[in-house]
Amino acid sequence: MDTTLTPPPAAAADYTWRPATHADLPAIHALLVTTAAAIDDPRVPTLEDYIREFDDPWCDPATSTRLVLAPDGSVAALARVIANPEPQEEARAFLEDEVHPDHQPALYAAVLGWLVEHGSQRLKTIAAAQPGGFAGPLVLRLGAFDNIPGRAARYARHGFQPVRYFYRMRRDLSQPIPDWPLPAGLTLTTYRPELAEAVRLADNEAFSDHWSHEPVSVNDWQQFVVGNSAFRPDLTPILLDGDEVVAFSLNRVSAEENARQGYTAGWVGSLGTRRAWRKRGLASALLVWSMRAFQAEGLEYAALGVDAANPTGALGLYERLGFVSDRRITVYERAVRGPD
Repeated sequence: MDTTLTPPPAAAADYTWRPATHADLPAIHALLVTTAAAIDDPRVPTLEDYIREFDDPWCDPATSTRLVLAPDGSVAALARVIANPEPQEEARAFLEDEVHPDHQPALYAAVLGWLVEHGSQRLKTIAAAQPGGFAGPLVLRLGAFDNIPGRAARYARHGFQPVRYFYRMRRDLSQPIPDWPLPAGLTLTTYRPELAEAVRLADNEAFSDHWSHEPVSVNDWQQFVVGNSAFRPDLTPILLDGDEVVAFSLNRVSAEENARQGYTAGWVGSLGTRRAWRKRGLASALLVWSMRAFQAEGLEYAALGVDAANPTGALGLYERLGFVSDRRITVYERAVRGPD
């Protein structure tokens, strides 16, 4: 097992670098809370969720993580590479660069350098392991809120360029919510375990034409979607045409996130309509239903994230229903050269 690391630059030489372990997870979670607070980002998983999600089949902690410890033994940074071992049209490595505010000047370049080095090698290894070879592009990817000083310039120095923009949006639920009746012949229900596979397949179909979609496996569905502590089956509407799932809105409410951001919100995590049922107002109907459900729950806002270039026109739909953008996330990419 290769755990080598290119020696860090002199500014980071006093730090200890090693793979992250399960015993480190509480300290890593504390790092995530601190780094998120520094950029006013309330989106941090609970410690329970982080522990459950850490065993990701796309990221072996022994080889694809580095925990950076300060001389006093405290956690100064985390570097993590996540990549699908069975890519389809494109092989992507998602890079996580979490650096404690007190250690950013010393560690930024070193952490990003390791991520580029290991992420590139990981993608080459994955490509070489595909039956018959892999002809698609190899891409390193990371994202960040636009309000982080110097982030874009730092990424540019490591060869990354902006490629896509996403908005975080919210809607004040004290404002009037319009009526939006369902088309005749469809039935609305809420999520229940016996619908799990049908909803998972509908989700994969609905988002198959979206940028950078990765199909969600059965295990990933349980581990990362419905297994999340914030997932609310009772607030998750599912539209049926007979027994067939045709549209859905996978909704969440996080008490910890709401406490950090200073207001309460329900999050529309994934709103999708299968292609054959589009252009009938189903997404709007589900979003209106979700807003009313959040309002009845006593929440102040509905929130969601959207790709600015979403092919289904989702941004315009959300704006027409009263959602406004409050943050923008830029996604950066760097192409990886072919196998050595």
